[in-house]
Amino acid sequence: MANLVIMHDQQAVTTSLQLAETFGKNHKHVLDSIENLVAEKSAAKFFAKDTYTSRGKQYPLYYMTRDGFTLLAMGFTGKAALEFKLQYIDAFNSMEQTIKRVPEKRLDPVQQAELNATRAKTAKANALYKIAVKTNSQTSQQYLLAKAAEAILGEMTIPALPNKEYSATEVGKRYGVSANRVGRIAKAAGIKAEQPGQNDYGRWANSKSRNSNKEVPQWLYTEAGAVEVGKHVKEGVQQ
Repeated sequence: MANLVIMHDQQAVTTSLQLAETFGKNHKHVLDSIENLVAEKSAAKFFAKDTYTSRGKQYPLYYMTRDGFTLLAMGFTGKAALEFKLQYIDAFNSMEQTIKRVPEKRLDPVQQAELNATRAKTAKANALYKIAVKTNSQTSQQYLLAKAAEAILGEMTIPALPNKEYSATEVGKRYGVSANRVGRIAKAAGIKAEQPGQNDYGRWANSKSRNSNKEVPQWLYTEAGAVEVGKHVKEGVQQ
């Protein structure tokens, strides 16, 4: 595996291309997610657009700082993704320690104070991020990720997940069946993971009950999960 983190313009950064390769994602989808983040002015400073050459042609890519990586990778899920995220954090730590040993230009007191403040925010955000990716509670994880984003951006915000998710009601509307039938199909076909897990077909999340303020578990379907339900709906009609 290539170096996860490199030094660019005296900063520890990674690239969208490296991120896509590591997490097994389509680079175009990673670029789309970054473009959505860059549209938010408070997050734009963590990304720098550039190009790379492949087979004689130039293609776009983004460099991103540790903070940019933290925001972008929040939505990456799964055990393998967790391991990669922790590897990235360690790689950023190692590269930043290397940069600190490199003689820097003399900074005036104001610049030094700003640099110290940025490092403090980054340390807080990544401490929260490390805790979040290890928790099994979806609610706690989302809260901690929001606090990590707040430490960086000054506001409670979480970027949209790279992959759209659907409720049983939304899947049912797609195929003209009820949400209850979608649930029965998912159970019979083994589409749902054991609580509170996740798989390629979706994940368990907490949502408010219709009859109270209590949170209840809800299975959210990925596109693959919705398609799988559709296959069983069609098989049922044919039968």
